[in-house]
Amino acid sequence: MNNYITHLHAQNTGVFEQLDISFNKRFNFIVGPNGCGKTSILKCIALALAPSNSKGFRYKENSAVWFDAVYDEQKYRIGLGEGWVSNAEEYRQAVHQSWKKPPQQDGIISYTVNKLEADNINITPLILGAYRRIEYQKMEGMHREPSVGEQRKKYHSSGVGNIEGGTLPNVKQWMINRYFEIEKDWAAVYKRNWEWIIENLNNLGPENCKLEFKNIKRDLEPMFTLQGIDCYLEETSAGFQAILSLVFAIVEWIEGTNEEENTYIPNATGTVIIDELDVHLHPEWQLTIRKSLATIFPNIQFIITTHSPHLIASAEAGELIVLPKLSRKICVQPTEQCFAGWKTDEILEEIMGVTNLANKEYSVLLNHAMDYVEQRNVDALKEAISQLEKIAHPSNTIIHILKIKLAQLELGDEND
Repeated sequence: MNNYITHLHAQNTGVFEQLDISFNKRFNFIVGPNGCGKTSILKCIALALAPSNSKGFRYKENSAVWFDAVYDEQKYRIGLGEGWVSNAEEYRQAVHQSWKKPPQQDGIISYTVNKLEADNINITPLILGAYRRIEYQKMEGMHREPSVGEQRKKYHSSGVGNIEGGTLPNVKQWMINRYFEIEKDWAAVYKRNWEWIIENLNNLGPENCKLEFKNIKRDLEPMFTLQGIDCYLEETSAGFQAILSLVFAIVEWIEGTNEEENTYIPNATGTVIIDELDVHLHPEWQLTIRKSLATIFPNIQFIITTHSPHLIASAEAGELIVLPKLSRKICVQPTEQCFAGWKTDEILEEIMGVTNLANKEYSVLLNHAMDYVEQRNVDALKEAISQLEKIAHPSNTIIHILKIKLAQLELGDEND
């Protein structure tokens, strides 16, 4: 089954006079200079599904926000057409006043989210903010899980709050429920999913991370082993918590919003939207997280914002959506450019808009050293090289060249 977002449109919504972004059906990394509107783009998708959470933006009377999606073999347009909001230009006073469908287009069915829910169509993106810590909660036992319809409504309504407030699904409760359910006759798919995740834990991090699930005992606390050491979920590092919270949240969403025949993880489809995927992740993890997600969720679409040059370098051709500096009008699509061979500084400067990367102390010392070479000032050059060695990488080639110049100057002095 196909289930993914193809396009996002917004007009006079927040900072955007016009916003048009196309997506591919697998990985989409939204990148660009600081403050270019990456998170606001995700909030536009969330707003299309939860107009009651409209107060985070300013609008105009002709505001509209919608996205196109493919579900099974049908195309849908989900969101809000012009006239949906009142108090549009009053800051944090906007009110959803009317269910205005987005504009019709041949071959595309236009829906508002309430109609989507009424017709039982599972276009239900998972939207996760940048908060990814697993806080301790004392668990009391298994809990009844809401119906599929109830959970779809919850995911529709929670997206804006997840981005703004950083809430997470209760992944610990999900683990407890599944651990004690999977041997039941009616839980065959849950068991397959549990086994899939447990088998893939080692794929969540860099090679040799050696993360394994151990058990859940009477105290209802999930226990893992990390590098052979027992640890509770909350005792794992911020990086492991970030990864585990993401993965378990995605599995919980797959199982909660799909009918049973569509809940097996390797076959599951849908869209996962993540703000700042790189949060809490070591650079080595940032280089491998795309591969990890692709391995565990081979048919899920991801729409991700990131500031990480390592994530950008890990993206394949057609997966990067590069935004310009903050603009009222944005029309972009994935670029075919691949940046796997680019250096970190090159990505930071060319893609992320970072300037003045040079270390000021290093630059000053280097300029002085070059002057001393021109002046044939051996003693001053020795001192400059000594200072550079204290702050530069041991394999710095420029220092090596300066040492050759120093040796030539010393030899010249001896010959004189």
